[in-house]
Amino acid sequence: MEIKEFTPEFAAALSEIYLESRRSAFIWLDASAFQLADFARDTDGERIWVCMRAGAVVGFISIWEPERFIHHLYVAPVHVRNGAGSMLLAFAKSQYAELSLKCLIHNVNAVRFYESKGFLKSATGTGVYGSYYLMSFKS
Repeated sequence: MEIKEFTPEFAAALSEIYLESRRSAFIWLDASAFQLADFARDTDGERIWVCMRAGAVVGFISIWEPERFIHHLYVAPVHVRNGAGSMLLAFAKSQYAELSLKCLIHNVNAVRFYESKGFLKSATGTGVYGSYYLMSFKS
């Protein structure tokens, strides 16, 4: 696997991954409003890195750099638990000494993943999609 910086050629594949992953992960939400166009809107202004395996796009991470905030980390459902998420997160940690993110409380698998990678719950809040943990990492 390898990490590449986002270029427009990746937009279609990442839009598909973003849509498919949210529909797969957020089973407690009404996903009928999720659209392919959400990727471009939801990552506008963010730094994006793409994980590739054998020439195929398998996931991405996007970071709002002014706050070192991981806004999105998504892996295509068929590639979950194959190391892509861990590789993307390790890459982000190599770029930033401190990172934070919000993780929906109902997304138990994601909460466990981030905790296993050294993120700590620092606060809770409520957003559009429900309650979340604010999680942080410091190297």
